[in-house]
Amino acid sequence: MSPSLHQLLEIENDKSVLEFRCPDTGYLLWPLIRNQFFRIIMSEFYYDGKSILTPLSDDYRQKALSVLPRVLVENAKHKNMAGDVLFMATGAGHFQREGKSFNRITDYLIQESPADTVTVEGLVDWQIPIPRWNKRTQYWLPWLGGIVIGGRLRQRPNHKHLAQEMLQFISQRAQLLFGLRMPDDQIQFLISMTSRKIARLPVMRYVYRRLLSKVNPRLVLVEQSCYSDLGVFNHVARDMGIRVAEPQHGMVSGGHDAYNYAPVLYESTEFRNYLPHDFLGYGRWWHDQINVPVQKWVIGHPHYTEQWKGKDRNESSKKKKDILLLSDGFEFSKYLKLAQELAESLQYRFRVVLRPHPEEREQVYTEYPEGTKGDVVIDQNRDIYQSLSTAYVVSGEVSTGLFEAIGRVEKVFLWETSKASFRYPHHPFEGFSNAKSFAAKILDNHSDSSSVILEDFWATDWRENYRNYLKHVLQGKRI
Repeated sequence: MSPSLHQLLEIENDKSVLEFRCPDTGYLLWPLIRNQFFRIIMSEFYYDGKSILTPLSDDYRQKALSVLPRVLVENAKHKNMAGDVLFMATGAGHFQREGKSFNRITDYLIQESPADTVTVEGLVDWQIPIPRWNKRTQYWLPWLGGIVIGGRLRQRPNHKHLAQEMLQFISQRAQLLFGLRMPDDQIQFLISMTSRKIARLPVMRYVYRRLLSKVNPRLVLVEQSCYSDLGVFNHVARDMGIRVAEPQHGMVSGGHDAYNYAPVLYESTEFRNYLPHDFLGYGRWWHDQINVPVQKWVIGHPHYTEQWKGKDRNESSKKKKDILLLSDGFEFSKYLKLAQELAESLQYRFRVVLRPHPEEREQVYTEYPEGTKGDVVIDQNRDIYQSLSTAYVVSGEVSTGLFEAIGRVEKVFLWETSKASFRYPHHPFEGFSNAKSFAAKILDNHSDSSSVILEDFWATDWRENYRNYLKHVLQGKRI
């Protein structure tokens, strides 16, 4: 039987993990590679050895250079930006709202933030989202370029030696505890990645300090702040007396490596400096799933609330004929096979729609330009709520969309795989094992997909909750 995340965390449950440091900055090294290491382990157990780390495309550098001039022009329009609140976003949440690009993860909160709030955002698919609703935005690409180039110039053999030493220790623990011998190519991949990150540390510290000094915020809301890649940013902000918070951007659970920690790390005051101060969650159910050592605030899910506002929950399900399957971003072909088998089992009484995960969307659309594969429709909607509005049934293994469908879609089912069990040790869904049992549950008029209290998942009054949070953290002095 494959281990749970709670069991896997024993790998890092050793005080020696906190002894590996950068000689130039004193920063801990484990936060640099923690999520990547665990995801390679998870790949071995739950993805048939297929890496769930998203690799850089071969033309990454070329695309970055091609869009850089336009980014510099956009950034030059907003040179003198300073404010009490700074948002750091990936840029992954954009959709069209009244003809403008609107970030569903951050822009609702920005609407309720002080007027001088500043946003620094990454690019997705190398597209600058203009015209956009939030104009007080700069793009992260030039800052990132400086970190990458500076780190490359600083890279020395001792950085590789440090990376080897730490990864040898941690991989030996994985073998000792679980009998897992990591392939040499994966170890070398991690060593190479870690050595580059170690070389970048002084540059990262300089860039982050310069950015934060320029904006001079009292509060920074950082998307994915609990992920180890943001650890140094959190540390720098804390050193500068700036409060850091992560607004929930998607699924968190007892099987999510970024939000669960071994006791040695959880109890370490020093390690806590690599995490945000606060986590702003959708509802208390999510908070109960995770053990990240931060202060948890129930805010609500602005996009969920605003998209369903004014829509009748009791709208007749007879008008809805879509069976919506949600891919996980890594195994689209597996989902496509399930969708095709399901369409055949249902004898085409419903329209089977397969929705690509945002991380695989571009590749899937390129592979299926017609938007179909046999009797299966490839979902083209950018915003999942458009797809949920026509769905009679929603299903998947690992997706926030399952929870967003609760109370709005007639039936929600979990595909009960080992991966789903790992990611969701606790969940509110009825499950199925294959296309045949899935079809039977769809056709069963008495099948109840879930029984939950919506408020536990999606707290109401997100505006008031967020305003109260801002009032609390901004009324005091810098921390």
